[in-house]
Amino acid sequence: MAKIKSPKTQSFPISSQVFDTLVIGGGITGATTLWDTTLRGLKTLLVEKNDFASGTTQATSKLIHGGLRYLRNAEFGLVRESLRERRILAKISPHALRTLGFIIPVYSNSEKWVTNIGLTAYDYFSYDRNRDISSDSWIPKYRSLSPEEVVMEAPSLPRKGLKGGFLYYDYQNMNPERHTCDFIFSAEKKGGTALNYTELVAISLQGEVYQAILKDKRSNKTYPVFAKTVVNAAGPWADFVESLAGVGMDKVLVRSKGIHVVTRALSVSKAIVLKKRDKTHMFVLPWRGKTIIGTTDTVFSDSPDKFKVTRSDIQGLLEEINYAFGYSDLTESDVDFYYGGMRPLVEDPGEKSDTYNTSRKTEILDHKEKGLPGFFTGLGGKYTTSRHLAEKITDKLCEYLPGKFLPCETDQVPLSSGEFSDHSSLVKGLTKKYPKLSGEYLESLSARYGSLSYEVLKYQKANDESVTLNNGEKFSIAEIRYIAAEEKIEKGTDFFFRRSGVGVPGAPSSESLHKIVEELGKSLGWNPARKKAETLEILSRYHF
Repeated sequence: MAKIKSPKTQSFPISSQVFDTLVIGGGITGATTLWDTTLRGLKTLLVEKNDFASGTTQATSKLIHGGLRYLRNAEFGLVRESLRERRILAKISPHALRTLGFIIPVYSNSEKWVTNIGLTAYDYFSYDRNRDISSDSWIPKYRSLSPEEVVMEAPSLPRKGLKGGFLYYDYQNMNPERHTCDFIFSAEKKGGTALNYTELVAISLQGEVYQAILKDKRSNKTYPVFAKTVVNAAGPWADFVESLAGVGMDKVLVRSKGIHVVTRALSVSKAIVLKKRDKTHMFVLPWRGKTIIGTTDTVFSDSPDKFKVTRSDIQGLLEEINYAFGYSDLTESDVDFYYGGMRPLVEDPGEKSDTYNTSRKTEILDHKEKGLPGFFTGLGGKYTTSRHLAEKITDKLCEYLPGKFLPCETDQVPLSSGEFSDHSSLVKGLTKKYPKLSGEYLESLSARYGSLSYEVLKYQKANDESVTLNNGEKFSIAEIRYIAAEEKIEKGTDFFFRRSGVGVPGAPSSESLHKIVEELGKSLGWNPARKKAETLEILSRYHF
């Protein structure tokens, strides 16, 4: 491997340290691994070449779920794992999740019979769903619906042949990008280190430690860091990291392209599970006063760096929803935002790619036999099970590293934003400390930030205004100041689409957009040219 000349290490203090582990990738797998390793006492560094949660993690259906459809493939272990992890996430980050009802319409007696059996099993596997969590997050049992009840919930559904339906429950993750960052920033408060816009450009084993050459994308300077172990959590880029290390993958990494659109609010108060023409499923999800429609599931064979959502992708999804949901007038003009990403799915060599039916099970590859002891790659899985994948990865790190480490506690210890018993008590505490602030404002803060609301309110000033978002929500100047000061914002898009989520329901008005960028500019020291450039980059995310 060619040597890369490094600058003087005193410019980069972390170059003089030897970390217990280096985590490559700042999505949900990397974030939960940083959290777990840090709690167990490992000295950990996480690096992400773009912004945290900017890859696969920002492209989910915003659900924390057990995977009802995996029962069809008899993946009972995966379903049980997912349902257990669903409860744990509700326990350690209760503000981030909302209980959401899902309606499955059925059009044949056989479909009704099979769905009833599946939901009975789903409830059985989630027998402990409400254990040790606040009643705010309780999940009820499923129940059957008459045809009339289905129509009341979703008037646009085709009624011909409708036999009734079922109502079951999972969680909606209101802002998975912020939730991911919650893991990262919680770990940093416990001693972990995380760097965004920092790219791995080379890695090699030097004696008993790994030398990684990192590139700071802000300054374009490179520098070395050293670690005893490495975790490749790069998701769709995992095979590129393997190639940097000089090893091939034993498994086949298949990238599945999934897209979603955010539209005007359709007439649904609960999620609707629909079948597309190819018999795969799609969701119609109420979310923050809008509707999310998704997802697609097709093989993406190009370089992951070339991924993008095309107009034809969006048109195809709109055609499907118009077909399945009885609409004929949902058009591109109804699309307020769109997003997409690549799921990293794992197959054995020779398997035929079918991204919809490929298992979401996890794989941990140990590269010891290829001359890289202590180098692990975490693959597959899904957002809901990421905490458990991190636990298994960290177990392997602790087995490899000398010394004693603490047992896993991530199923018990709340994130720094989740340190409260229930939502009502949190709001009462905030009201007691800030009696002059409106109850509505404190309610919205507690829903967004949980126990970090107290930290946000340290940035509150007298006579602060708020801005109105595309969906009518109010967002305060104090929130902007807090995020800009505390949460590693480099670009306007980091703030709009990952930390705050202010841009995801749709483009804010020009007045609101200007106010937000001006406040960000004050906090981050942007000159007029930089503010203009950031504004244009934000607006470009609404074009297709």
